[in-house]
Amino acid sequence: MNPADWAPLWRELALDDLMSGDRGEREMVARWRNLAHRIDSGERPDADPLRDFVAGRLEPGDTVLDVGAGIGRWTVPLAAGARQVTAIEPVTEMRDVLLERIAARRLANVSVVAAPWAEAEVEVHDSVVAVHSTYTSPDLLAFVRKMEAHARRGCYLVLRLPAHDGVIGELSERIRGRWHDSPNFIVGYNLLLASGYCPNVVVEPEPARTWEDGSIDEAVARAKRHLHIADGKHDSVIRDVLTRRLARANGAYRWPDCMRSALAWWEKGPV
Repeated sequence: MNPADWAPLWRELALDDLMSGDRGEREMVARWRNLAHRIDSGERPDADPLRDFVAGRLEPGDTVLDVGAGIGRWTVPLAAGARQVTAIEPVTEMRDVLLERIAARRLANVSVVAAPWAEAEVEVHDSVVAVHSTYTSPDLLAFVRKMEAHARRGCYLVLRLPAHDGVIGELSERIRGRWHDSPNFIVGYNLLLASGYCPNVVVEPEPARTWEDGSIDEAVARAKRHLHIADGKHDSVIRDVLTRRLARANGAYRWPDCMRSALAWWEKGPV
């Protein structure tokens, strides 16, 4: 496939994410605020092999630009080894959490820019990272080209990598006629390849977590959230697939799907 094939697919999937509504954003912010509390209290380990890989490639005195920084899961740890980190975060509630975490650690080498990436005006940095922050950007190539324009050396792009035999993929294909339910590494990486990029790839060695639900009703609700389905039109199809595909274990329904991330990275140079 060429960019004419992959770019429209990414755009269609990204627009679906973008149009998921204010409720989806509110729920997302609540989840991330809770995660920040759990990390900072020590309740939740914050290991990230992809982040460690990037941190290991930084040189003394480097500057880092974190696009779509969220609560600072990369911003805060990278600040320990960088001369300066600039975090771009347009969502007010997410930015508030980020600023609270920066203040709690008294990090003097982190600055925060309150603007969408497409509109942000920042200086060139040694490395630019974008961690799960491209999903509502319909033009992935424009996003990436701006990353390159603001990087002296390295560009690092993290995307979710869906399970090849995932239930969500099967449901998406049955309901919408396409296996991809959202923007992801498979679509993004193929778009980059077809556009002349040849990124290196690092994949998490193990899934960050697997999904479990206490009942089929809870599993149906999870599937509908992932597929952005608000009505009950497809409930019977979803229920049939989940009943067939989910494994019953220890009083819960376990999904074969998993949450894994992949890092596409390259040194800046001619494309």
